[in-house]
Amino acid sequence: MFKFMRGMRFRLWLLFIGFTLIIIVFLYFNQIVLLSNYHTFIKTQDTSGVASILRKNWNNEDFYDDVNRLAREHNMRIDIDKYEDGVWSYYSSTADFNIYNRQFTIDDSGIDLLKQNAYTARNQTVTDTGEGFLRYVSFIGTAANPGGYITIYTYLELPGNTEQVLTTQFFLSSCIVFLMAFTLSAFIVMHISDPLTKISQNAHKIITGDFNMKTKTGDYTEIKILTENLNITSQEIAKTENFRKDLLANVSHDLKTPLTMIKAYAEMIRDLSGNHPEKREKHVQVIIDEADRLNGLVVDMLDLSKLQSGVASKNLTRFDFSEHLSLILSRFDYLSQEHGIKVTPEIEKNIRIKADLTKLEQVVYNLVNNAVNHAGSDKNVTVRLFKKKDGVGRFEVKDKGSGIAKEELPYIWERYYKATKSQFHKRTMVGTGLGLSIVKGVMEMHGFAYGVNSAPGKGSTFWFEFPYE
Repeated sequence: MFKFMRGMRFRLWLLFIGFTLIIIVFLYFNQIVLLSNYHTFIKTQDTSGVASILRKNWNNEDFYDDVNRLAREHNMRIDIDKYEDGVWSYYSSTADFNIYNRQFTIDDSGIDLLKQNAYTARNQTVTDTGEGFLRYVSFIGTAANPGGYITIYTYLELPGNTEQVLTTQFFLSSCIVFLMAFTLSAFIVMHISDPLTKISQNAHKIITGDFNMKTKTGDYTEIKILTENLNITSQEIAKTENFRKDLLANVSHDLKTPLTMIKAYAEMIRDLSGNHPEKREKHVQVIIDEADRLNGLVVDMLDLSKLQSGVASKNLTRFDFSEHLSLILSRFDYLSQEHGIKVTPEIEKNIRIKADLTKLEQVVYNLVNNAVNHAGSDKNVTVRLFKKKDGVGRFEVKDKGSGIAKEELPYIWERYYKATKSQFHKRTMVGTGLGLSIVKGVMEMHGFAYGVNSAPGKGSTFWFEFPYE
């Protein structure tokens, strides 16, 4: 029960109900408790307005017609004490306003109000009727030398049983509003909390390792966006998890194979070729090559980790890229003799570049390695360096291998990504399988554009572009 009360559903519902009660209480004080005060205020403003009209029309011929008309329209009694030609005259409106029978022009209490510069006396009670009324007293001219007085009387009580009707209507309306708020709040809370509850349940599935789920979008934009983000997140986490498994499998394989061979050839030296210099040298060379492969894998993993964490430093220098590229490609000459693979250079001379020489060599070496490992049946790899346009140079490595499907192109830059399952445990002829990830990190570090053009059965062309000097 306590857990339910702390839940979002109960708290949202409680918030709706609390807000509704606050509105009802506010309306109660505004319409019932303060009704008499509002009525008095409105009557006071109404009386003041009537007096203002009479002061403007004081000397008009139809002044007394205005007095009668205003008295009828506003349900008031208006008494006029007018001083003309040295004589005071008295006039009272014809409205049925039985407050008392006035027998003199302006009474002492009215004079006192004027002397105090106060123009209204509220809630006075007439002794013969007991009804509350408002009296408004004003003058024409000045208080010391008045040209006349205007006295207005108006009832303050609400007509008939108005207050009782309003009170009954208010409580009936409040009950209806409360029931509607109760139902509506329950409906809204259900439509908000249910999708969030399902999202929470599916998020818990992600924690337990279940990524194969699809959360339905809600009716609200924010919940819909949250649901879509959760679905995308689960898909990306699933991809990351699969990639992690692939990474472990590939790293384990790349570590296990050299270690197995090192152990096997070490045992062969111990048991068979220890006393045969020719065989021993051959077996020792295999151990050295496999140890170099292990060292290369560790170095590449460290380099990639530095690049992806942003801690790798960049040592920019100016150098002749054309010249250095020729030297790098010369390292692949042995492939022609051992594997029949030909690396054909097409290098435009005198292309100078500002970059980190060591890291750029690493990029070239990895791209050529990648092309060699996927050279295809013709076993030919073409390396080009040329000026694409003013100020922009382009480096390309082209092979005529099996190519890469369009949907797989965005993922080839990930560590140990394999375009086909048949290549999953295929041992590379050269390199460690981390080359393209290192290329991506170095290119992004330098701010160079890079990419690949490929299609199944038509080979691949890896490239990057750079500003040349």
